[in-house]
Amino acid sequence: MVNILPVASGKGGVGKSAVSVNLAISLAEKGKKVVLCDFDLGGANLHTLLGLKNNSAGLGNFIYRQADHLDALVQDTGIENLFFIAGDCLFPGTPNLDFFMKKKIMKEIAQLSADYAILDLGGGSTYNILDFYLMTHNSLLVTTAEITSILNAYSFLKAAAFRFLTRQFGAKSEERALIQNGIQSNTKGSEYTIPAVLDEICAAFPESGQTAREEFSLFRPQVILNMGQTAQDIEMGRRLRSLAQHKLDLHLDFIGFLPRDESVPLAVARRTPVCLLAPNSPFASGIRDAAERVLAHDYGFNDILEQEDNANADLERLQAAFSARLQTQNEQTDSASAAAY
Repeated sequence: MVNILPVASGKGGVGKSAVSVNLAISLAEKGKKVVLCDFDLGGANLHTLLGLKNNSAGLGNFIYRQADHLDALVQDTGIENLFFIAGDCLFPGTPNLDFFMKKKIMKEIAQLSADYAILDLGGGSTYNILDFYLMTHNSLLVTTAEITSILNAYSFLKAAAFRFLTRQFGAKSEERALIQNGIQSNTKGSEYTIPAVLDEICAAFPESGQTAREEFSLFRPQVILNMGQTAQDIEMGRRLRSLAQHKLDLHLDFIGFLPRDESVPLAVARRTPVCLLAPNSPFASGIRDAAERVLAHDYGFNDILEQEDNANADLERLQAAFSARLQTQNEQTDSASAAAY
C-alpha cells in the first residue's frame, strides 16, 4: 500500500516546495519508490525545481479527462527511484475541483504503484487543499520560526481540525449543524475550541460524539520548522505545539528543524534540487534526518505515534542536531577562510 504524505503550509514563502522535492529525493536515495505530485492547483511549479521542462501531461489532463488514470501521467525524473506527476499550469480553472473529481483523484492516488506519494499542496486553506491534506492522519506542515508564519500555521491547523471533525458527521446531521453554529458564534468574540465543541457534541449525542472524539485523537500532523537562524528558534515550535494542544486538542510531531541555507535559492536558480547540488549542505543534511523520521512511520495505517514522557523531546533532539549542524558549517567556513590567507 502506498504511503500518502501531503505537504502543506499556512502561507507561501516558507519553502514548502523545496522541502517536498528534497524530501522525495532523500526517500528515493534510501531505496524507496517515490511519486512526487504537484498538487498546487493553479500555481504548479515543481517541474522547475526538478529541472524538468513543462511539456508533459499532468494533473490537468486527468481533471479534463484527457487521461483515464494518474498512473498514465507518471514521468521519469532522471533520479533513481523518483517519479513525478506534473501539475495543471497548462489548464485554467483547475483549482475549482468538484466533489466527484476530488474523490476520483484521491482514489487514484491510493492506487499508485509506489512506496510513497508526496503531494505538494498549494498554500492556504481552501476545502480542496484541506481535503487532500486530510488524506492521512499524519500529514506534513511546513512553517518557519517567524511569528506571522507560526500564526498562519496555527490558522491552517485550526481549519484542518474543524474540517476533519465536520467530516465525521453526515451533511445534514444535527452534529454537523451544532459545529456550524459554534463556528458562526466565533465571530461574536469568543474563540470556539475543538475541546469545547467535542464536549458539546458528546453531551448532546454521546455515541456519535465519542466515536468522533476517538477518530479525532488519531489526527496527529507532523511539522517541519524551516529557515531557522539560531537554535533558539525552536522556541517557536514549542509555542505552536502549545497553541495546537490547548486550543485544538491536537498533538504535533516535529520531524525537522532546517537552517536558512544559501544553497536553497542557489538550487532554485540552477533548477537543481539542493540534495543533488549541495548534498553536504546543512539543509540537505536536515532533510535526510527528516526522511529517516518519515521512514520510521507507516502512513498507510494512520496509527498514532507513542506519546513520549517528555512532550518536547522531539524538539530538543532537533535543536541539538541543528546546533551541531551550524557548528560544523562555521568550522568549515573558518577553515576555508584560513586556507585563503
